[in-house]
Amino acid sequence: MQRVARQLYAALAEIGAEPQAVVYDPYAKRWRGPDAAELALLAPTAAENPAQNRREVWSLAQKARGYLRLGVEPDWARLRGAPLLAPEIFSPAIFTAYAELRRILAGPAAAIFHDAVALRLPEFTPPASIARTEDYLRELATFNGIAANSVASQVDLLEQWARLGALFHPPSTAIPLGVSAPPIPPQPLSQGETRLGALVLCVGSIEGRKNHRALLEAAELLWSEGRHFRLILAGLPRRETAAGALALAARLQSAGRPLQLTGAIPDQRLEELYAKCRFTVYPSLYEGYGLPVAESLLRLRPCICGTGGALEEVAAGGGCLIVDEPDAPSLAQAMRTLLDDDTLLAQLATEAAQRQFPTWNDYAHQLVAWLETLPKRAGR
Repeated sequence: MQRVARQLYAALAEIGAEPQAVVYDPYAKRWRGPDAAELALLAPTAAENPAQNRREVWSLAQKARGYLRLGVEPDWARLRGAPLLAPEIFSPAIFTAYAELRRILAGPAAAIFHDAVALRLPEFTPPASIARTEDYLRELATFNGIAANSVASQVDLLEQWARLGALFHPPSTAIPLGVSAPPIPPQPLSQGETRLGALVLCVGSIEGRKNHRALLEAAELLWSEGRHFRLILAGLPRRETAAGALALAARLQSAGRPLQLTGAIPDQRLEELYAKCRFTVYPSLYEGYGLPVAESLLRLRPCICGTGGALEEVAAGGGCLIVDEPDAPSLAQAMRTLLDDDTLLAQLATEAAQRQFPTWNDYAHQLVAWLETLPKRAGR
């Protein structure tokens, strides 16, 4: 979601939509414009030094400025007719504070909906997050329009609203996310470079529903067969739901298996890993979109993945080796196939080269066009 907010903000500026970021300051108890540090978080260069935790962090200087109400005041007069767009999953406090923005702005209030994974896979979700997600969906029903990241997410949203008894809810649409192209044209790996000591890459936060434990079990099956490959997991760990996977990873590393967990890494380092890997694996059980799959294909790297949620939409156009159930035996067989079969690997890479995904500018254009269809002050 950080990537979505950052890329969308940049794209809106690039297409001339003149986005205005606003921050709810809990210390000033009001909305204000972002300071220099907060604007830096929205800049593309923020990806060069990714955060290593998921928590909101306020510096002492920011707290002091908040208490003194020294923040920059947005040009509310200029923004009077603008829509409100919520790109991330907001907290209860932010939702309450949105009421003030909706009094100021005459445009519709809209939100981007990412997924209902917490309710789809409650076994991988902390109880507090399940309850919060239900409240969040009820809060979304008070907006004037919801843009889902995929058809699957839109269907999920409508089904969850029906389950929660939200009889009156706003119109929704499905607008697939933009995908970041590689900074330089990607090149297929030659067979000689990838056959011995191949690199297998998995990109995504390490959490229960991403199913890394099954991937690690699959890798151990193959290593036990004597196969030679390295496995790199690139992503921030979420220990409250991925304790089992992290413990297994530690045991495999202690046993000398060629396994590396990088944590959150800069985009440049991620591009280097994509360029070196033979293929990627995205073992997630359910996704609202599945950006790592699309990003892998844009880099001509075939991807092994399942079909949970929107993954079927992303994988259907070619370039993926799809497993019906992303359990350890199925993942191991798929990995075994792509480690051994150069012909199939090349075929999937050719399919990937023919895929077309929307850019972030495409996404921004579609989102702005949809926002303009929403009536001002609708539902008030």
